[in-house]
Amino acid sequence: MLEAEEQVENVIFQALAHPMRRTILKIIDSKPEGVSYTELITELNLSTGKLNYHLEQLSGLTERNSDHHYVLTPFGKKALNQLSLMRKETDPEDAKYLHMAASSQKSSLQPALRSFLLVGIAFSLVILLVWAYIAYIAIAEGAPIIVYVLLPVLIGLGIGLLGSLLFALKKTPDWLRSFERRFLGTG
Repeated sequence: MLEAEEQVENVIFQALAHPMRRTILKIIDSKPEGVSYTELITELNLSTGKLNYHLEQLSGLTERNSDHHYVLTPFGKKALNQLSLMRKETDPEDAKYLHMAASSQKSSLQPALRSFLLVGIAFSLVILLVWAYIAYIAIAEGAPIIVYVLLPVLIGLGIGLLGSLLFALKKTPDWLRSFERRFLGTG
């Protein structure tokens, strides 16, 4: 029984997750005789590919009647009623909690920046290893004087870059949260 309840929740939340799908359900619900595909495209100003995708996501909540118009299924009506009920039962006291929930659900730049820094660290390590190997060959085989001058400078720069990237990786969560709060309005 629990699996069936979870499936109902998952299906409804997935269908209602996108604002366009909520709009499609409301448009279909507004006309008891149903809505044609052409009417949906015209009213929503969507490409056929996007409309087809959203209609596919709404399978089970919508169906086509004998006139080939889209209508809500009984399950679709229940889903739309739940959405309407949530809207009606939200009162001014809920605004604080709504804002808190909306803020926490905004996407963060942190995973992308962290990945970028990790790639930079890996790249810096590879470059440092290559320079160290070149230094080893230069010492073992002999090399022009310019190589003995440049390699320590390059290795020093590589170590400095690696240290900066490691420091940035450590400080990124705090700095990025502050940045997102200030400029993106999260938190």
